Amino acid sequence: MKKYSIHILFITLLFIAACDDEAELTKSVFIPDDQNPDLPAYTEWGYNTFGAYYERAVFKYNDWEVPAKIIVNEGKTSFILKGQKRESGYYYDNVDMTLTFELQGYLPSAYTDLIALNATEFDLTQNGNQVYFTINNMKSDAQILNGSLEFKRAQQLLVDKKQIEVILSGIFDLQALVDEEPISISLGRFDVGIGPPNFFIIP
Repeated sequence: MKKYSIHILFITLLFIAACDDEAELTKSVFIPDDQNPDLPAYTEWGYNTFGAYYERAVFKYNDWEVPAKIIVNEGKTSFILKGQKRESGYYYDNVDMTLTFELQGYLPSAYTDLIALNATEFDLTQNGNQVYFTINNMKSDAQILNGSLEFKRAQQLLVDKKQIEVILSGIFDLQALVDEEPISISLGRFDVGIGPPNFFIIP
């Protein structure tokens, strides 16, 4: 508990420093999960992290790309998580991977509207929702067998009384057929900030 309090104090200091440099808010802060230390712990602080198991491989954010984007286009909203999947073998090898959730029936007109996602769950098998995987620039559709994407919390982040972004925190899991092969994603979690730099409306 003491170690966790030190982390919270450290992050608070980072956020105070961000008042002078808002670019600090885009950095990621990794706090390992107690049970699965390869994954980030589930948090709701805007740490700009995500992670999950893709089968037995770890899929999580990296430190040089924006971990999450939201794109509104052609009547659907895409929630995109971009990072790397760690392949196991004699040596560990990381491959680029993007996981895209296409959500039907939810069309925010600005990033500030994302606050409406608070305590919202999407059944990935319903209402035309779709999931795509891109691994090493190869895009594959997923036939979802079961799964959900839950936004457990959506909250405003204010700096000097000005809204900078919306913090989205939640969990996801799914089973699917990808290129006719059954795969599962488990223990998915995300804690990301969405603001003007990573919220897009494509006319």
